[in-house]
Amino acid sequence: MNTYCQIALATLLMTLLQLPPAQAQNSSQAQGEAVSGKSGAAPQQHRRGAQKFVLENSEGASIRLWKPDLSTVPLVAEHGSITLPNTGMDNYHAVVVERDWGALKEALIRYQYMHGKPSGHSTRELTAAEKTSFEIVPDPVPREHQHYRSARNWNFLLRFHGAPAANVAVVLESSNGTSLSSISNAEGKVSLLIPDDFSHREARGQDQRSAEFTVSAELADDSVTYQTQLSAEYRVDPSRWRSLGLGVFVTAIGLAVGGLLGHKAVRSS
Repeated sequence: MNTYCQIALATLLMTLLQLPPAQAQNSSQAQGEAVSGKSGAAPQQHRRGAQKFVLENSEGASIRLWKPDLSTVPLVAEHGSITLPNTGMDNYHAVVVERDWGALKEALIRYQYMHGKPSGHSTRELTAAEKTSFEIVPDPVPREHQHYRSARNWNFLLRFHGAPAANVAVVLESSNGTSLSSISNAEGKVSLLIPDDFSHREARGQDQRSAEFTVSAELADDSVTYQTQLSAEYRVDPSRWRSLGLGVFVTAIGLAVGGLLGHKAVRSS
C-alpha cells in the first residue's frame, strides 16, 4: 500500500450535513401533505423529529444505511437530501455514501443515533465492521445523549481494507471555518482537537449551539486513489458557558459586596 502525506480535499466533492430539527420536520410535513393530500400528515417515523440530511454533489453515488445488527438498507437522495427510515432499533446507525470513478473511489460516512427497541448489539460491532474500502472511524463514538465538544481532543482510526492505515495525512475542517491537520501513527490512529470556534456569547443559560465538522483523508494504492470523509456534529463545551456564568456571578457578588462596604464606609464617616 502506498500511503502519502499530500492530500487534495478539493476533489472530495460529496458533503452530508444534518438539517436542524425544525427545518427537517417542516420538510417532512410538506412531503407528507403532498403524498396524502391531508394537512399535517407527516410520516409516522418522524414523531421524534426527522433525521434528515442535505447531501450535495452525490450524482452517481450509492447510499446505504447500516443498522446496529450490520444489516443494510438502500437509501435514495431526493431533491438533494436523504431522510433516514425508522429501523425500530436503538443505537448508532451509519450512513455510508460511496462513489466509484474507476481510478478514484470516494466514501463518506456519518454515525447517527436512532431510537427504537434495544438492538442487542454494541456500537463497537458497527464501528469494527468494514463498511467501505477506506474509512475513518471515531475511537470511540460519543455515548448516547453525549456529543463531540469544542476544545476537546478526540481519537480517530483510519482503516484501509480493514487494516490500520499509517502515515496518512488527515484534515479536520469545521463549518465555522477552522482547518487543522495531522498524520496517522503506525496504528492508524490520530488525535484531533475539536475546534473551539464558536463566537463569543454572553451567559444566558445553557449554550446549545452546534456546528459541523469533517475529517478527511486520501491515499493511493495500485494506481487507484481513495478519498474518505467522516462528518459529525459538535457542540459548545459546557464548561465554557458554565465558567462564563460563574464569572458573571462572581463579578456580581464582588460589585454587591463592594457597594455594601462603600455604603458602610460612608455611614461610618
